[in-house]
Amino acid sequence: MAKFFFGTLRFTKCKTAEWIAHAGSSIHWLHSESPDMLWSLGRSDSVKAWDIHSSSPDVVSTYPVVDYLGFSSSHFIQVDSDTRLLSLPGPSQEGVTVWDIGKNFKIGTLVPPDVKAYGSMMQPKWIKVQDITALGVLYESGYIVLWDWANSKIFSQHQVTENPMCFTFDESSQTGIIGTAAEKIFVFSIQNNLNISIVKELSITNAGVSSCVIRPDGKLFVTGGWDSRIRFFSSKKCKPLAVLMYHKKTVECIAYSKGNIEELGGGFILAAGSSDKSVSLWNIFN
Repeated sequence: MAKFFFGTLRFTKCKTAEWIAHAGSSIHWLHSESPDMLWSLGRSDSVKAWDIHSSSPDVVSTYPVVDYLGFSSSHFIQVDSDTRLLSLPGPSQEGVTVWDIGKNFKIGTLVPPDVKAYGSMMQPKWIKVQDITALGVLYESGYIVLWDWANSKIFSQHQVTENPMCFTFDESSQTGIIGTAAEKIFVFSIQNNLNISIVKELSITNAGVSSCVIRPDGKLFVTGGWDSRIRFFSSKKCKPLAVLMYHKKTVECIAYSKGNIEELGGGFILAAGSSDKSVSLWNIFN
């Protein structure tokens, strides 16, 4: 049963709300676009938008996940003042569904031309290159694909040699990170013509990267590993900077604050969630 415990970080760190969000499902993705709204994805269930004003939040809208049994997240983007897009997994293991949530309209489903060659969809992420908004999708076979979502066509694609698990992208530098099930991390770039190229291959000590994030200023990227470690790298030279050993199990998710948090020492704060049932907060390299 997926239950939320929603609290305040500042000063009190107390729980302010608790509710069952996705009965019988685990929660694989959370997104907050404003202090009033929270998005959640329940595995094999749906994406829900919650009005979190009260201690018993209300569902504003629901988007069903159809016949997808994997562990993918969803992703949200505000394209302009009139267009808000949501990507979510399914139908089937290979599909990604795109919604215009401002109009509450399902735009369509993106499925590779040869599903056996691509394998299961691992993660979708909206990517902006110049004035184009593309949907980047990572597949089990190693493909990262840039989709022309409006026309259900592929802009470009590239295949890495290892089984990918997660990826992220920085719009300012037009570079991204791919974490894999092996001892490899790939750094890629997207040119203005939307071609994808691998810039660097990095090796780590132990196999398995479950999560990755680029700091909002683009200077660092961070990975969370199956070996419970959090690894920091410089974005410019792709050099390892530090390895944090705190968690006891896989670091499942990591995220940066969007800006300076004075109450925790200032600068960007990193949050890491682990399957050891703990969340850690870090102030490092500020």
